[in-house]
Amino acid sequence: MVSKKLKQLLLVVYVLLLIWILLFKLSFSFADVAESLKHPMRSLNLIPFQESVIVNGKIALNEIFLNAIVFMPLGVLLGISVKGLSFIRKLAFLLLFSLFIEGMQFILGIGATDVTDLIMNFSGGFLGLCLYQGLKQVIPESKLDKRLIIIGTVIGIVCLGMVLLLFFVNR
Repeated sequence: MVSKKLKQLLLVVYVLLLIWILLFKLSFSFADVAESLKHPMRSLNLIPFQESVIVNGKIALNEIFLNAIVFMPLGVLLGISVKGLSFIRKLAFLLLFSLFIEGMQFILGIGATDVTDLIMNFSGGFLGLCLYQGLKQVIPESKLDKRLIIIGTVIGIVCLGMVLLLFFVNR
């Protein structure tokens, strides 16, 4: 059986990774982050699927779908890591975390605060939770958790390697 601590560690690492990606735009430099905080650029869109889908006069659905895709693993990891929480409470966490990300973007003035992002982040997490629940019906939970943790760890190590490579190449 996969240890509870490893499951929780993967969840925490993924949450931190999402914060780094969504708030700090993969920045390797504290100076770059500090510079972006000195010149805040706040943008707020409260109309779903309005301004966020139009980039340079064209509909850009890739950003919308990427938001959902990047939150799917969070839903799966919640399913694996926090067995004691009900499905509804896991959904509440996804919603609150998405609100936190969008709120921090606005407060810090880094990135656009967009209700479409909130909807798609939540939807991706919801799909991840549903995927996990569905797989649990077909694969015994202990085997499923073990396989998903192994897959997640391998993907995490590969991503870490890529990030380190980018870091050292861009020094």
